[in-house]
Parts: sequence; structure tokens; C-alpha cells
Amino acid sequence: MNIRFTKRMLIQIAVISGVFFFSTFRAEAISVSPPRIEIKGNPGETIQQEMTLTNDTDANQIFYSSFANFEAQGESGNPSFVESKEDLDKWISVQESVALPPGGSVIVPVLINIPQNATPGGHFAAIFWGTNPTGTGASAVSIGAKVGMLILLSVSGDVKEAGGLISFDTLDNKVFYNTLPVSFTYRFKNDGGDRIKPVGKIRMHDLLYIPEDSIDANPTNGNILPNSTRRFDIDWVKNPRSNDFISPDNKIEKFFSDALYQWQNYAFGPYFAKLSLEYGTNSIHTSKYAFFFVFPWQLLICLLVIFIVIFFGGKRLIKRYNRYIIQKAHDSLNVSVNKSSNVQE
Repeated sequence: MNIRFTKRMLIQIAVISGVFFFSTFRAEAISVSPPRIEIKGNPGETIQQEMTLTNDTDANQIFYSSFANFEAQGESGNPSFVESKEDLDKWISVQESVALPPGGSVIVPVLINIPQNATPGGHFAAIFWGTNPTGTGASAVSIGAKVGMLILLSVSGDVKEAGGLISFDTLDNKVFYNTLPVSFTYRFKNDGGDRIKPVGKIRMHDLLYIPEDSIDANPTNGNILPNSTRRFDIDWVKNPRSNDFISPDNKIEKFFSDALYQWQNYAFGPYFAKLSLEYGTNSIHTSKYAFFFVFPWQLLICLLVIFIVIFFGGKRLIKRYNRYIIQKAHDSLNVSVNKSSNVQE
């Protein structure tokens, strides 16, 4: 097992440990802001940035810095951290440690020194802060929970742009739904030398192709790193249920709960969903379609019952009203006849 592989394995262990304890660590140790910066620079340029560290504990703490490059891991958009020989993780300079009192915050300057011979395109790294000393050298690895800021740097120059939209459909190619949400998924491939951030909309059209609604196709502003494919999952829903919603156990209660939810998220009939994206420095456009059908049967049953009650109840009311009018007219006629008879006498 060579040294480079050992370092990479240790970095992955450290990051996995940090991800596993992230929510606890963030709540009980340190917060980093912003979580991500996207910047551009020229070869030979020095870029100045800032990050804010906050001690979320009730004790004095010393936090130590470390760096790592990252690349795409699968299609989820999660980063895989690695140590490079000479790349962005070696171009970053921050102070090695920061001491903070309970609840204290500090702004830490960040310098990025881009070499003259830097390769044009995307370079990606993270600045980590943790409670374990990093040992010798800012890039040394220590096992333990860490919180970091991602840096996505674009070095100017002749950068290859290639890739595009691979697929778009409903999740698991599902066609029939009885209510929203309708879940969409699309995959985008980047064969270029810099990150791609697609922007656009998913627009819902009815059978007559009249637009009814639209949603953001990239609500998290996710990037596709070079030489990778990323999958995006987006839901179409108008009024989502609360996170603490519990479906009733009683079948009747569940039926009316579902019907009310379908009313709040009304959608009925066949739909065409059109994904339209724009990406790249030249604003390349691409689009694909998906088809699905929404049939809210619980809501339709309720509406049908209400219609039947109104229809037949209305007919009975109309008949009673007609009888009342006829009787009133008849009584009025009798009164007139009686008055005429009395006058003649």
C-alpha cells in the first residue's frame, strides 16, 4: 500500500467521520459561513476571501484548519475528498488555528494564490475546521469530525465545454399518480474542463398544451463537476404536508385526509412536463419531455357525492318552491274571486 493511497484513505475516513457526526458537531462545536463560494481568477492572481467561524459550545475551543481537494462521487453531487500533489488545496492559505470563547465568532481571511502555470478550468477544494490538531503541515489529516467550506474556483483560459442532458422522466418512470407530489429526475453529463450549473424550469402543460404550473429545475444551485454525471431529483407539489404529519390509522379518516390533501394540491388529467435548461458560457439550451397522469380518486368521489346531494336536493327544493308558488297564486285567485262576489251582492 503506497503512501498516497494511505493518505487518500485517511482523508476519506476523516470526511466520512465528519459527515456522520456533522449535525451533532455543527450544533455543539463550530459553524462555518458561507458553506460554499464560487469564484473566478486568472493565472498568477491572488484572490482574497473571508469565512466566519462560530464556536457553538459553552467552552473555550481551539479549531485547527486543514485542506483537501474534492471530486465528484457518483451521481448524487456529494464530494469525494482527495489530497493533490499541486492543486487548489495547495494554493490556499489560512491561519493554522483559531481560539474562540463560548459563542464567539471570528472572520478568517482566506488567500488563494493561483500559480502562473495553473490549468484553465475548474479547481475544487475544501477548507476544514476541527478540534483535532492537524499535525505537521496544513494539509495533514486528523481523524475526527470536521466542518468545511467548499471552494469552487474557475481559472480563466481556453476551457473545453462539452456535455449535456442525458435523460428526463418521472421517478422510476411512473405514469399514474393519485395526487401530488410528482417526482421528476434528470441526469446531466459534463465532459468539459469546468463545472456546469444548469438553470431552467420544469413546466407542466395540460392535454391542450396550456401551461398550468412550473418549478425550478435546479433549486439547490447544484454544479456538475468535470468528467462526471449528476442526477437531479425535483418534486412538483403545491402545498406539501408538514414534516410531522402522521397518516390516520382509521380508513375513513385517512380517506378524507387524502381527499383534503388532493384538494389543496389539485391536479387532474394527463400532463406533459417540459424540462428546459440553459448552461455554459455560451448559454446552450436543451429540453426534454415527460408524460404522466393524475387521477385524485378520493377527491373525485367526494365531489361526486356533493354534486349528487346538490342535484337531487336542489330538484326537491325547486319542486317544493314551485308548489308553494302555485298554491300562493291559487290562494290569491280565490281571494280575488271572493271579493268580486261580495261587490256584486
